Amino acid sequence: MKNNNIRNFALLLTVIIAFSSCASMKVAKDPHAQYIGEWDYVVLELPVDIDGTFVVSKEEGVLKGTMITPMGELEIVEIKIEEGVLKAEVDADGNFIELEGTFEGDSYSGFLFVQGAEFVMKMKTKEKVHSPYKKTQLH
Repeated sequence: MKNNNIRNFALLLTVIIAFSSCASMKVAKDPHAQYIGEWDYVVLELPVDIDGTFVVSKEEGVLKGTMITPMGELEIVEIKIEEGVLKAEVDADGNFIELEGTFEGDSYSGFLFVQGAEFVMKMKTKEKVHSPYKKTQLH
């Protein structure tokens, strides 16, 4: 009887250790989670700065993007973000536009290329909670 109790205790201890080690294993994080959401953007060095909202989402494991401009919405044809570097392509009424730049925390700095011209593009994450004490500047 004493042998059975020791064996049952050892078995119970083994099961507890196995479950606790499984629970402590790290779950793989989505490498794009920090980029998902809405970003305020501005394109500089044009006759007039253009601003709007850049939306990054993920559907069924695939990154999606939309640029909301003063003229309407542009769907991002192809968007890739690897190690903080964004590369995207947009078809704006037959004009092929490329975006390339780097995310750093809640900001982005890069370029917008269109018809051989290069323009500076800056972005900041939209504030999740609007506070009159926390304003960010894009310029």
